[in-house]
Amino acid sequence: MSKPNTLEVCRLHLFDDVDTLRRKELAEMLVKRILRIRSAYTLWLEYPRKKDAEIRDHLMTFGIKKSEAYEDIQIIKLLLGDMTETSKAFHRFRFIAMVEKAYDLAERKKDPKAMVAAADKYAKYNQLDKEDALRIPWDEIIIQPFEPTSDPTVIGIKPIANIREKIEGMKAKYAQDIIEDINFEEVDMDEESIFNAPIKLDEV
Repeated sequence: MSKPNTLEVCRLHLFDDVDTLRRKELAEMLVKRILRIRSAYTLWLEYPRKKDAEIRDHLMTFGIKKSEAYEDIQIIKLLLGDMTETSKAFHRFRFIAMVEKAYDLAERKKDPKAMVAAADKYAKYNQLDKEDALRIPWDEIIIQPFEPTSDPTVIGIKPIANIREKIEGMKAKYAQDIIEDINFEEVDMDEESIFNAPIKLDEV
């Protein structure tokens, strides 16, 4: 049986209780790792301004090495952000959290201008001032059943009667005018004297 991918297991079972995790027949070491990743994930979600080093130190309280802690941090960032754009999605997550915190702080201080500024930043970042892009129903577009045809009337051209016979007649008529033999006479030129002769400046 192949070893389960930690990231995939976390995505599916990060918030399962311990008994549920053990019923999945996961190795005890993996269960412990999921629990510590869950702890750090929850901490970072609550305090998004925490640095990597702070999350590393939190993870190391579970008795793991620094290198293992940083491996866990990579998984946590993937869980917090988008799978294909880890760093960008994670920083977007942190940015929105900071704006929300700025709004809450302004509200507590009863500072309307700061509240409006934070709300404006949030709206612009999430493009709430723009119309939603129209979704094109590509799956509903039916491909037209085009079929090849030799009938010119489909494009509005009047057909010529007996067109093929006329084509053959034109070919037979003009084929007789094809020149098969050409008489020619070679020109006697002294190429060596022409191309190797010195150039006189007064002739240029």
